[in-house]
Amino acid sequence: MSLILCRRGADKPFSHSKLNIGIKTEQELCYVIYNYPLLCVDMMDERLFSWIEHELNDKRLAEMLRISKRAGEAPGNQFLCILQECGYYDVNETVEFGKTVAELMKLEPYELMLKEGKLLYEAGKLAPAYDKIYEALRTLNDNIRRMKNGIDKARKNEKKADILCDLAVLALRMSDENKALELLISSEVTYYNKRAVKMRYLINGAGDLADDEKAELDKLKAEAIQKSHESKGYKDIENLFKKDSIKILKESRQIISRWKNNYRIM
Repeated sequence: MSLILCRRGADKPFSHSKLNIGIKTEQELCYVIYNYPLLCVDMMDERLFSWIEHELNDKRLAEMLRISKRAGEAPGNQFLCILQECGYYDVNETVEFGKTVAELMKLEPYELMLKEGKLLYEAGKLAPAYDKIYEALRTLNDNIRRMKNGIDKARKNEKKADILCDLAVLALRMSDENKALELLISSEVTYYNKRAVKMRYLINGAGDLADDEKAELDKLKAEAIQKSHESKGYKDIENLFKKDSIKILKESRQIISRWKNNYRIM
């Protein structure tokens, strides 16, 4: 990455809803595009172009992006236009980025949705991640229904089973154990998936596993429980119940309020 000073700063930040951040400079814009291109595809529209023109005072770049958009060019071209104009990344980095985007565009639509969902998960956006991965699942289901080749269909069902496991992970993160179990059973029915079997065993102790596999999973589960007991959230609850009933009521409301706010952010 080349080292340049921030030349332009916006009085009004550009809101990137998928990452829940506000972009204030052209350098921040480049960083987000370079590291999260799949999360920036929907961002390439007039709202961004207008922000670049009026907040970053770069009418030339805004017009270049509008022309690219009107010509029906892929968002990847607009990404490269921004990176090249701002100069935050050097030539070699920009070329490598172009190759990365070109490879992404070769993926099937459901694979792109799945990648976007996983990026949202990494960013802590659990509900949007679930929705995007579920969209990938529906798209893949449509593909499977149209397929006639048995081998290709089996491969796609294997991918479908794994996506159902991804959704189960998200359901667990959102405290919906029943939904997670439902998804894991669907995964096993779709295509035998050892990952689904292991996850189901960790949740309710069910699953056709060898004794040594069960012992290994039991150990992992015990370690995870111990780690959770050492977390700040667990200690907050533990300390809360050491207090009198009036303080418990007051502070529990505060904790629940924080949890609700965090869930809304998801």
